[in-house]
Amino acid sequence: MRQRNVQMVFLGRLAVFMADVIQDVALIWIVWELTHSSTATAIASMSSRTPLWLFSLPAGAHADSAPPRRTIIAANLVCSVLALLVAGLSNIGWVDVPLLCLFAFAISTCRTFEAPSFYSLVRGLSHDGVDTQQLNGIADTAKRTARLTAPLLANALRGVTSLFNLYAFIGLFYAGMAVAGRRLEVRDFRGERKQRKGLVADLKEAMGVIRQQPALQYIIVAECLFNAAYGACYYVFLPRLTLDTTGGGTSGHASAVTAFGIGGMVAGFFSTRLKMGRHALAYATAAWISIGGAFGLMYFATSLPVIVLLTALAGAAMAIQTIALWSGLHAACPAEHSGRVYSIWRLGADTAITVSTLTAGVVADAFGPSIPIGVVGIYVFFAILLARRFTVGRTKTHALE
Repeated sequence: MRQRNVQMVFLGRLAVFMADVIQDVALIWIVWELTHSSTATAIASMSSRTPLWLFSLPAGAHADSAPPRRTIIAANLVCSVLALLVAGLSNIGWVDVPLLCLFAFAISTCRTFEAPSFYSLVRGLSHDGVDTQQLNGIADTAKRTARLTAPLLANALRGVTSLFNLYAFIGLFYAGMAVAGRRLEVRDFRGERKQRKGLVADLKEAMGVIRQQPALQYIIVAECLFNAAYGACYYVFLPRLTLDTTGGGTSGHASAVTAFGIGGMVAGFFSTRLKMGRHALAYATAAWISIGGAFGLMYFATSLPVIVLLTALAGAAMAIQTIALWSGLHAACPAEHSGRVYSIWRLGADTAITVSTLTAGVVADAFGPSIPIGVVGIYVFFAILLARRFTVGRTKTHALE
């Protein structure tokens, strides 16, 4: 990774995702230690998720009208200051659960504005022989590396310092992304600076772009349909299978989660060398179906090692899917609309995960995890093929006519 942008993308995204993951676990640990209330813990977790629902669409419009690097640097600097404030105020006894939730809400708001700006900026970083697919793969590898290592680091730090002091490390990681942002070499990637017309008009314009691009329709519809299955499998059925059905307990679930991360890291590393190009949607389709198949085959699994192996395969396919989707979005979406289209895509996908996770809990309590996860595997296969048939497939049919 000798090229500067490659190095800065990896190190910067690794830093920001390390901060995100450590904050997620630190928030839960602190609130539980202070209250021993599951309700309070759930409310605290929601405080860091709510900005996505409230500000995702305005953040996308902002990303298309403001210099993205400036937004990335400013957002991460603010996140750093807020996290360091939590650490400082806690040491003088001024932080309680409501204030901590307020800080989590503020940090998440900054991150909600930062994410679509980084997605837009990737176009301006692809030069000197480095394309957007490679940069997307590098960013995804950094994310998966953070998901594996950040909980271990947080647990290790917990043994030598107070929980609140974890926020000092969170602040340093966010500052790392701001520093990396300043060192990025960005070329001009927008033909003209877009003038804001108001949120409603901006979103109507973005929806018009989506209606004109069957590839964007397919990505958004298929991702929402897929995430309705993924949320249920990964956050509900898989934990139930590993913790209870196979008798693996917490170590069994930890093994499955680790396998998912390792599979994703390995596949993500090799995916940066694939030249997906105009075949990005085909890679995404195969990956979606493979993930559904891996989860669906858990219906037949009777031992923990088999489930762990299938989870690793699902993680590998997930990495390929993520890189393929980013590449497909960059290819299909004009640069001046990329921030808003990204936000619409992520809002729909995250909504599907949230709804399916809540629903799957009720289903698992009623029927157990094995039958539902088998049904989900079949559902993903047909849902993805139908989404493709009625978006990009319909365009090909019209072209033949």
